[in-house]
Amino acid sequence: MNVRLTTAAVAAVATATLLAACASPAAETIDESVEPADSLTLWHGACATPAITGMYDAFEEATGITLEIVDIPCDGFEQATTTRWATGDRPDVLTYHAITSLLLPLNPVVNMQDLSDMDFVDRAQSTVAIDGVTYGALTQFPEVYGFYYNKAVLEEAGLEAPTAMTDLLDICEGLAGSGIAPIFESGASVWPTQLIPLLYMADANVDGALGQAVLAKEVDLGDPDGVMVEGLEFYQELVESDCVNENATTTSFEDSLAAVIDGRAAMTALHSNFYESLVSYNEGDREGLDDKVGFTGLSADSSTATANYGPFGTYYAPKTGDAAKELAARMFIEFATGEGYQAMVDSGPLFPIYEGATTPDGFSELQLAFQAAAENASPGVNAGVPGFVALKEVTSKILAEQTTAVDGVTELVVSVEQAARAAGVDGW
Repeated sequence: MNVRLTTAAVAAVATATLLAACASPAAETIDESVEPADSLTLWHGACATPAITGMYDAFEEATGITLEIVDIPCDGFEQATTTRWATGDRPDVLTYHAITSLLLPLNPVVNMQDLSDMDFVDRAQSTVAIDGVTYGALTQFPEVYGFYYNKAVLEEAGLEAPTAMTDLLDICEGLAGSGIAPIFESGASVWPTQLIPLLYMADANVDGALGQAVLAKEVDLGDPDGVMVEGLEFYQELVESDCVNENATTTSFEDSLAAVIDGRAAMTALHSNFYESLVSYNEGDREGLDDKVGFTGLSADSSTATANYGPFGTYYAPKTGDAAKELAARMFIEFATGEGYQAMVDSGPLFPIYEGATTPDGFSELQLAFQAAAENASPGVNAGVPGFVALKEVTSKILAEQTTAVDGVTELVVSVEQAARAAGVDGW
């Protein structure tokens, strides 16, 4: 599947470039003669799926090790995690992003256990690796980013699901005066506002080409004729054309999911890992959800989706100085990627990402749409370019009509330049 290849391509460029100036510490030796601890602290996103939390229960039953779960709110997940981390607080097991640009602030080379010698590494489609050293284990299919759409809303208006970003303007026109928001935005959650400009660039980032070119300084993100500026200008046009909900600056991503199911909105841009949330909003009716909601990838000129490995079900074992805890943390990762993996996949059902795991039956039409979109997806430009975290702040201001695409891209370029220099990127 191309997602594996494109994600790996971005990771390879990002890690080799970002860390070229950083000396990797010698791999730590785990003293397995010690007895593992009988409890572990695990930080994870509060919106983790039942398949993931079920695996936690299975681990406790299989090992007798108690997991002390610390819920991190899904809104503001990154800031809440990094703020707590900055105080010096450490969990024994950390759930966090696989995206290099978001992981680097945690300084994984210094702060995470080297997992390179663990069995899962050779069986995995991909791992979280920096400079050839594996620090994180993935357990979930990539998050596929695109548009959820209400089938009946489009059909009753005589409209088709979009196949390129320009189709969004036609849908806006077709729903004018209907009282239905063409696109539901989630300004209160902040991060979803960046998705339309980010997805806009998928055609330009096949195999991570755009991200690599930005890191190599072959492409200027601030180029007035470049795809980044085009994407921000397109987003600004959507906002100024009243294509988004009137209360867009005060609503959350949870509101957007409910609005699409209820038919108060035609579409919203989010990722596939909110599937279980959609099922919950639809009162647990998976078949009924298939009747109501579709999903499509979208880019500037095509239906190319964007896909990144997400934070939920991605595990790290921070160095804590407690040998018994560190050993138990590795046991958790071994279980999540080994003995407990197939049961988690079956309970989803989930698309497996480990050799030897079998694909279960029972996928819904919507889940199969995620898989189809992933087949030719591009990685997000934000996956390998440091400083892209500023994009959500820029798009939030555009949504609130507090800045323009031209001024916003300047802010983003400054963020990338500062982060690239701080990370030691060659040529920056």
